[in-house]
Amino acid sequence: MCSQKYGKGVDEVFEKRLNQLKQTMKNDKIDAIFLQSDINCYYFSGFSGSSRQIVISLNDSHFYTDFRYGDQAYEQVQNHEVSIAAQPIINSAIEQLKTYEPKVVGLEFSKVNTNDYLQLKESLPYAQFVNIDSDIANMRMIKDEVELTYFKRGMEIVDKTFTHILSYLKTGITENDLALELDYTMKKLGADGIKENHVIATGARASLPHGRATDKVIEHGDFVKMDFGAKVNGYYTDFTRTVIMGEASKKQIEIYNIVKEAQKAALQVIKPGAICSEIDHVARSIIADAGYGENFGHSLGHSLGLEIHESPSFRHTDNTALEKGMVITVEPGIYIKDFGGVRIEDLVVVTDEGIDNLTKSTKELQII
Repeated sequence: MCSQKYGKGVDEVFEKRLNQLKQTMKNDKIDAIFLQSDINCYYFSGFSGSSRQIVISLNDSHFYTDFRYGDQAYEQVQNHEVSIAAQPIINSAIEQLKTYEPKVVGLEFSKVNTNDYLQLKESLPYAQFVNIDSDIANMRMIKDEVELTYFKRGMEIVDKTFTHILSYLKTGITENDLALELDYTMKKLGADGIKENHVIATGARASLPHGRATDKVIEHGDFVKMDFGAKVNGYYTDFTRTVIMGEASKKQIEIYNIVKEAQKAALQVIKPGAICSEIDHVARSIIADAGYGENFGHSLGHSLGLEIHESPSFRHTDNTALEKGMVITVEPGIYIKDFGGVRIEDLVVVTDEGIDNLTKSTKELQII
């Protein structure tokens, strides 16, 4: 097995994350941590390949990959000793764990491979395995300055894409045509990925909160609900706008304005210390008072980052107090079966004073 220290200097961001994780280990009396998931290995190392495992103790940290990713690991990995191991690389990771003779080992219970978990238990029969999912999730709730630059770049791409789509939209094209144009434009503008569950739902189908694109032809008078996002350096963005083709009815305008008012009210009360469930209630009450409470069935918003849904969320069951650096969507909606639906979604960062709204696209009703 070949081993080499990362030699291009210590990156402050990854050093801070690793030190924070080690502080959690001290607090929880964890002797070693084994990381296996793409997301958390990337978060703590910067490595974007698909073969990777990390073993961490209070005194050192070891990154394992195989021959295919050696050069990439030496280039990308921050703050860990890089080792190129034979497959399966878990054998090398376990040998390192054994040197610590750990009594307590932290694992990502929601992400660890079952076969690997059984091998770990068999190889370390004297160790207790504890779940560190919530510890890492709590760390990832607060975004650092590097992460915020990825969100900002992603939203710049999204806003430019929406501007382009307003000139592209016309009756006679299909939802699939629109979806492909969205994807192509974001990639052309520099996105390294796109949000997988794009919502493109038009006409009466706009009542489907998560309606995916079909061959339906866009017609005069249709709602066009578009929920999409660009990924930059692995970080998701999320955005929704609803427009109307040709001519808007009174009811369409009414619903749109209610959703817009609900979002505005919620945005005004987001600040450090505000409780997620209470912010959800602010927007939900406006929609309910207008007579459409039963037509708003999802949460007001969710955090995101390396995953499209992270904690916390604006829902009635989430009593998390907001903190500076949290990034979260605000996306009220009204959905009426056989009629259509409206959602307006912005992506905001919690700041000392309130929010930095990363979404710059207009929320005035666009009639195309």
